[in-house]
Amino acid sequence: PHWHKNLCAMSYCRRVPAFPLSEGAALLEETATRLAAEDPLSAEALDGLFSTMASIRRHIHSNPEPGFEEVKTNAFIRQTLQSLAGLDPASMRDCAKTGLVVDIKGEGPPSAAASGLRTIALRADMDALRMTEMNRSLPYRSTNEGVAHLCGHDGHMASLLGAATLIAKRASKLPAGCAVRLLFQPAEEGPGGAKPMIEEGALDGVDECYGYHNWPAFEYGSLHVKRGAVMAHPTSFKIVVTGKGGHGSQPHVAVDPVLTAAHIVVALQSVVARAVDPTKQAVCSVTMIHGGEVSNVIPDQVEMQGTLRDLDPSVCETMYRRVREIVAGVCAAFGASATVELEGAYPAVDNHAAQADAVADLARKLLRREEAVSEDGLPMMGAEDFSEFLHKVPGAFWFLGGNEEKLNGWARLGAAGSRSNCMCHNTAFDFNDNVSPMAAVFFVRLVEERLGCSLYSEAELPFPLLEADGAPAWEGSGANGGKKQPAGPIQLPAGKVR
Repeated sequence: PHWHKNLCAMSYCRRVPAFPLSEGAALLEETATRLAAEDPLSAEALDGLFSTMASIRRHIHSNPEPGFEEVKTNAFIRQTLQSLAGLDPASMRDCAKTGLVVDIKGEGPPSAAASGLRTIALRADMDALRMTEMNRSLPYRSTNEGVAHLCGHDGHMASLLGAATLIAKRASKLPAGCAVRLLFQPAEEGPGGAKPMIEEGALDGVDECYGYHNWPAFEYGSLHVKRGAVMAHPTSFKIVVTGKGGHGSQPHVAVDPVLTAAHIVVALQSVVARAVDPTKQAVCSVTMIHGGEVSNVIPDQVEMQGTLRDLDPSVCETMYRRVREIVAGVCAAFGASATVELEGAYPAVDNHAAQADAVADLARKLLRREEAVSEDGLPMMGAEDFSEFLHKVPGAFWFLGGNEEKLNGWARLGAAGSRSNCMCHNTAFDFNDNVSPMAAVFFVRLVEERLGCSLYSEAELPFPLLEADGAPAWEGSGANGGKKQPAGPIQLPAGKVR
């Protein structure tokens, strides 16, 4: 893919993002000053912002907090929105305990957009997982034992902070009467922060809502989106089988709940294979079995837990019915009894057609490669409570690929290395810092498209996609004589290398 030739005036450099964040304080201050003063935006200011975003992400990664406990994260976001984006604290309000709602109001000429849209919401999730990080050599690994950012929410926040900075610095070009609302949402991993945010008015006055998730299985530089369901509706189930305990040597006088549970596990595999329409997607997984205390005793009870996933309420109803029927039938066959608890969580993430199309069209325009925009891999059977937002207002949710071989660009660590590209929720997962700049600029361009305005020219804010060697994905003429720029991301003019 190549960018327009008139973009070759933009130069690229190699800078290892500062960590701890205090070591990047001077760059943050300089970047904030440049962004506020420059029009058009310089390469130095843009590079400073993207490098600062990586430092911010690493700071958040090092200080993870679980759902509805994101107190320090909330305070840090507030501070960053003031120091980097220059936003007034009066534009921010807490929501859903530890979440944050921020409005950037337009101060420019009225919008001429035929859509009539006035307020666009952009969302990032804030919470970390209750897991132990195994990236022992990572300089910015979790300092909160048993809690870690292993799903990339740290990168999602950095992306939205970058977008907020770029949008806030051009509020004078954002149409009067229009606004961009930032939703920093707690507890996506559970029990869910989107619903309480909505209940507290986070979507009041919002016309459309958008969000994204990084995805390590998808190639870096790709965007995956489609109309309709892109993620599933999850249900947790708990089955407690009760039998009659006894000595292991005398099973004939006992009712064995272990044997009963084993047959239930096998029979449950028929829920999807034989009860669900094969043209539809569903999952039934038993993931936990607990029973017994010593090896020579048949226990009284066995507890099983697992998950069901569906994309269609009718499929959900079928699965619920069959799980109950199978458990009751198997227990009757073995003389046991059981209780079944089914707890549905977030609805399926259903993208609205017009908004999903808008995201796909913009991605093709920015990525300049038809094959880079895809529906491949969708829908996936993971779950996301962004679905709650989409059940209230139109919008779309998409995935940005993060699979990249080398540690280059804004993902540099100061030493040669390669990415593990392991999946989200893996104990060794780490967000790819090259994704954040793409996400931030994509958010900005999406706001422009939907609100009918122009905040930045294409030359001053090019789409920051890097090649495999860390170089910008374009070539041109002029200062570089038509040669491809050196490895990046940004090569500053001589004498200005930091």
